[in-house]
Amino acid sequence: MRTSLVAILLSASVIASTPAVARQRGTAPANPDALTQQDFKKRIDAYMALRADAMKDVGAPKPSTDPAEIKAAQNALAQRIAAARSDAKPGDIFTPDIRQRFRELLAPQLKGEDGRDAKAIVKDDAPVAVPFKVNAMYPEGKPLPTVPAALLINLPPLPKQVEYRIIDKHLILRDAEANLIVDYMLNAIR
Repeated sequence: MRTSLVAILLSASVIASTPAVARQRGTAPANPDALTQQDFKKRIDAYMALRADAMKDVGAPKPSTDPAEIKAAQNALAQRIAAARSDAKPGDIFTPDIRQRFRELLAPQLKGEDGRDAKAIVKDDAPVAVPFKVNAMYPEGKPLPTVPAALLINLPPLPKQVEYRIIDKHLILRDAEANLIVDYMLNAIR
C-alpha cells in the first residue's frame, strides 16, 4: 500500500510538471533558447541606452566630408562610451549561455560545402592584429571582414549602430559609429 501511494504521488508530481499541465496553470516552462536570446537583447538594449547618453554628451556628429572632423567625432563618441563603460569586461554581453547559443546557431552553417565557402570568406577577409579587448578601438586602416549572409541570418538582429564582425574564428560586436569593440567571443567558429 505504501509503495503504491508513493508511486501515485510521484506520478501526480510528474504529470503536474509536464508542459501541458503547466500551461493550464499559467506557469509554462520557459524556453531556454528564448530566455538566452531575450537576455542578449536586454544586454544590447542596455548598451544602446548607455550609448544614447554618451551621444547626448558629445552631440550628434555633424554631416561632414572632412575626414579629420569625422575622425574627431568618432573618437569623442568612443571616449565617452569607454568612460561610461570603464568597468566593462569580456562577457558582459556575450555571457557563457549566450556564447554557447551563438555557437549552436553558427555551427550548422559551417558544415558541408557551404560551410567551407563561409569559412573561406571569413579567412580571406581576416585582418591581422585586431585587439580582443572591450572598449578598444578597432584598428584604423584594418579591413572590416564581412560576415557571410548564411551566418548572419542565424544571429539575432542588432541595432544599426552595432555590427557583428568575424576575425579569424572569433566574433566581435563593434559599434560602427564609434569604431569601438563592445564585446567579443573567442572561438565562435569551430
